[in-house]
This record gives sequence, structure tokens and C-alpha cells, in this order.
Amino acid sequence: MTQTPVTRLRQTLFKLLQDDDRTTVLEQAIGLLICVSIVLAILATEPAIRAHHLYLLQSLDLGLAICFLIEYIARLWVAPLDPSNRKGLTGALHYACSPIAILDLIAIAPTLIGLITPELYILRVIRLVRIGRLGRSNRFRRSLRHFHRALYAKRNELQISSIYTAVVLLISSSIMYIVEASAQPEAFGSIPRCLWWSIITVTTVGYGDVSPVTTVGKIVASFTAIAGIAVIAIPIGIISSGFSESFSKSGKNQNDQISS
Repeated sequence: MTQTPVTRLRQTLFKLLQDDDRTTVLEQAIGLLICVSIVLAILATEPAIRAHHLYLLQSLDLGLAICFLIEYIARLWVAPLDPSNRKGLTGALHYACSPIAILDLIAIAPTLIGLITPELYILRVIRLVRIGRLGRSNRFRRSLRHFHRALYAKRNELQISSIYTAVVLLISSSIMYIVEASAQPEAFGSIPRCLWWSIITVTTVGYGDVSPVTTVGKIVASFTAIAGIAVIAIPIGIISSGFSESFSKSGKNQNDQISS
């Protein structure tokens, strides 16, 4: 049976837009547009940039919104061709109700609202939900699978690391409460207050808003900071090891499939 040009175009679009293990040129272009739109959404929140380049931002935003709208309509059009989906209008409606399609609409809507009501330009920050669309990237999904496998494979080691972290936090905050409560009651007058200081110190953030003034307190803070290095290093090493094992297993499975 001879296919019409419209049918061939529809099938071609379906192959380019379907979410499988390969990334097509069209999907790469859409991913690039998503990244550009996210950057624009971030820049638009800066008053200085918005004041001098508002027209340019609006023009680029409108152009990107049109591109995403065309993509959304194209996905609705080819959705019934998916073997796992329903046929005809029902299949298009089924796709329209899917989370990723709703996410697309939420990302496009602020631009369309802005055209009707310019005062609601601030709502365009909602365009940042397009970050979620990056989940369509096959590389992102493969990386996420490796990350989940690493966490699951090393869950026992991570639990031990979490216990170590909790012990360090509790011990350091309790000792700091004992030695610093009288000197700084507002900052170290209770263990929960000391716990804030302990978390900031152990994670090596060190805001500097709360710090010990007594000699013993400074000694405790020094040991807490040193223990914090292990708190950060241990889980990083565990997760890195899990990543390496996951990638090694994945490569081995692919080689076995090729050999078979």
C-alpha cells in the first residue's frame, strides 16, 4: 500500500521523537533549546539585565515557546503511532494527560500568559520546570540508572556512614553545649542550637555566624572540623565505588550480548 506524504512525514517524526535508547538529532536540538530557555529564565530574574534587554528576552522567549509548542503538537500528532499507546484521538488525549506532556504545557503557559498580561512576566520563572524535561535525555536516564544502582548496591555502607555522621553531630553538639552554653547562651544555649553549628562545621560550610570563644570550645571545634572531612569523604568514596562497579557491569553485559 502506497503511503501518502503526510503519512511518511508522521512516521518520520515519530522515529525522531520516540524515546528509545538512541538520541536523534532532533532530540539533541530540543535538548539544546531547553538549556537555552533555562538560561534565559535565569537571566530574566536579574533586574539589571531585564531593564536593558527586556525586548530581546521577550523575543527569544516567544521564539522558544513557539518551537516548544510545535514540538508539543507534533508529539500529540504522532502519539497514536506508539505501539504501547492507544490509536486515534484517544491516543493523543492519553499522551496529553501524561506527566511529561503536562510538564511541557506548564513550561509554555507562562509565555502565552505574558503575551496576554505583560504584568505577569514574573510568572515566566515557571519555565524552569523545563529542567524536568532533560529527563528525556537517554544519557541522563542511563546516568540516573547507574546512580540508583550505585546507591542500592552500597546501601549498607551508606547506612554505616550515616550512623557515623549522626554520632559525630550529636557528640560535637553535646560537648559544645557543655563548654559554650555559659559563654554564649544565645548561640549554644541548647543542644538543638549547637546542632546547627555542628552541621555547618561538619559539612565544611562554615558560615561563621556562630563560633566558639572559649579555649575548650575551639579545641572541640577543631576536632569536629577534622571529623567533618571523613563525613564528606567516606560517602563520596562509597558512591564512586558503586558507580565504577555499575559501569563495569553494564560494559560486561553489553560485551556478553555482542558475543552471543
